[in-house]
Amino acid sequence: MTLYKRLLLFVTLFGMGWMLSPAHEATAQQPLRPRFGLGFNTTLTTAEGVLGLGLRARTSAPVNTDLSFAVDLGVTGFILRGRDDATYVFDPQLSAIVTLNAGQQRTPYILGGIGAYVPFGGDDEEESGPTLHGGFGWVQALSNTTLFYEIDPALIIGETAVDLVLPFRIGVIF
Repeated sequence: MTLYKRLLLFVTLFGMGWMLSPAHEATAQQPLRPRFGLGFNTTLTTAEGVLGLGLRARTSAPVNTDLSFAVDLGVTGFILRGRDDATYVFDPQLSAIVTLNAGQQRTPYILGGIGAYVPFGGDDEEESGPTLHGGFGWVQALSNTTLFYEIDPALIIGETAVDLVLPFRIGVIF
């Protein structure tokens, strides 16, 4: 395992442990609990040149009602050219999420942070590397859960090139 992959694994596991630790109570004495989300994504990328389909999981820990930190784990498959030419991508992210107009039925938010783009299976010549991402989304309150949808573009900083990833995500927050 290369040093880069070991560092990525360490940061991901450390971030997940930190995110799962209990949050402190806000000044208004309202308990702020971690939130968990599961969703689907479609991804367009200049690195693969095709549309990818994937799954994503997110854990977020609120600092206060406006700011949260999150750890995302996602896997996207670029499978539309068939199984023989398919490439899969593991793309974890660490994010800061700022909620705008908290408490509304439909609430916008912005997010940004760092991550990684690690292709596996298929072509061994695919660029991997760290990512910088920033995007926006909305949460829609339902009865017991919350629906989210977002666009979160990222730059893949490879050894020889910089590529763009444009995912659209939709899912449920528990």
